[in-house]
Amino acid sequence: MMRAQEADPTNLEVLLALGVSHTNELEQTAALKYLYGWLRHHPKYGTLAPPELANSLYYADVARLFNEAAQMSPEDADALDLKPNYVRAWANMGISYANQGMYEESIRYYVRALAMNPKADNAWQYLRISLSCVSRNDMVEACDSRNLELLQKEFPL
Repeated sequence: MMRAQEADPTNLEVLLALGVSHTNELEQTAALKYLYGWLRHHPKYGTLAPPELANSLYYADVARLFNEAAQMSPEDADALDLKPNYVRAWANMGISYANQGMYEESIRYYVRALAMNPKADNAWQYLRISLSCVSRNDMVEACDSRNLELLQKEFPL
């Protein structure tokens, strides 16, 4: 992906993929850079992303820009609507909620992702972190023992 981005720094698919990848790795600075780049170079949303913002990116700014983009085009499909069985999309939604401090919501998305792929070790780790953040020590034990049935009952989506 990095080579593709070097070859074409404005490739929207590559910018978005890099933004998502860095988000998944909890590398916020790099994630913001690529997600902002996606907005900046997008033909529909480019006007939302002023060039002067590129040197001082903050999560709140980029999140606001994406919310504005969503309001501009509410008809654009959600990734989850396009591929409802795409495990990574459910996990990414969990990561997005966790990054906003919305741990209870993130838990529901991680549990949904794990119901589809119980072998997704990273999702179990993210779930454990979110459970700890909301002081659900009773459910941390269920997470550690990978008791998906109990977790699904407690956190339906």
